[in-house]
Amino acid sequence: MIFMMYVIFLQPIGFLSELLKGVSQSSIEIKKMKNQHTLLAVFVAAGALVLLSNSSGVAHQQNKDRTGAPGSDNTCQQCHAGGSFAPEVSAFLVVEGDIALSGEYVPGATHTLVVSVSASGSPQGYGVHGTAVLSDGSNAGTFNDQDPNDCVWLDEVDGRHIFEQNDLCPNGTFEIEWVAPAEGSGPVSVYAATIAANGNGTSAGDAFAGGQFDFEEMVTSVDDLAMELFEVRSGLNGALAVNAQEGLVISVLTLDGRILFDGALEAGSHTVNLSHAGLAIVHAVSASGAVQSQKVWF
Repeated sequence: MIFMMYVIFLQPIGFLSELLKGVSQSSIEIKKMKNQHTLLAVFVAAGALVLLSNSSGVAHQQNKDRTGAPGSDNTCQQCHAGGSFAPEVSAFLVVEGDIALSGEYVPGATHTLVVSVSASGSPQGYGVHGTAVLSDGSNAGTFNDQDPNDCVWLDEVDGRHIFEQNDLCPNGTFEIEWVAPAEGSGPVSVYAATIAANGNGTSAGDAFAGGQFDFEEMVTSVDDLAMELFEVRSGLNGALAVNAQEGLVISVLTLDGRILFDGALEAGSHTVNLSHAGLAIVHAVSASGAVQSQKVWF
């Protein structure tokens, strides 16, 4: 009788032991799952930090303007530092495909803004973040994304137009199509913040170079081309219109030095057919010795 009761009493205890064992194993499994999820979260967070410091620009990733223009946030130099690449940045404007302008822009015309970064050592790639503004800090003209397959894209931060890299670019030459503001807008400043990157996925070990590049509005109106004794202006279909009160010796050259016309003209009105499109330099000397050199847009 006592033996039977002992057996009956042990059965619930065995059942309870198995139950507790199962609960314990479940707790271990849950703990393992939590640890795995925590580890996964750490990897995801680390990956996010890597992505944040890599490839596309801060306007796209952070909604920040770090160009160095008036009213912008701290430049990229705040984070990207420590590298020994010693980069240098320059910027210039090109029209008609191959004519580089020297510190000027043609109002209303389409230009190619070229931002070039050179560096010592062997950076793995380059980044750019820039804008163009008028003297009051407002947008100067507009940018066009003329090549969707290059490593430059357009963005906007608080209404300011931004151009920047959409990936780590293998070389330091960036070309952006820019339509200049209308006549009478005045000087334009291009601000460019650039990076020579070591490609390790973080900002450490990169090198920064930034700059401000100013362009004056080119004089293109007929009134501003007027001379005391003679006048030159662009005519139709690439022709040069000349109005002289006395004889002239006149030379017309492209910005890369090609001679379009070189000869003498008598007093009176003349049309010199050049079949030229773009910029040219007109150099004229009158019979009385008056001299004038002027850039003319055809």
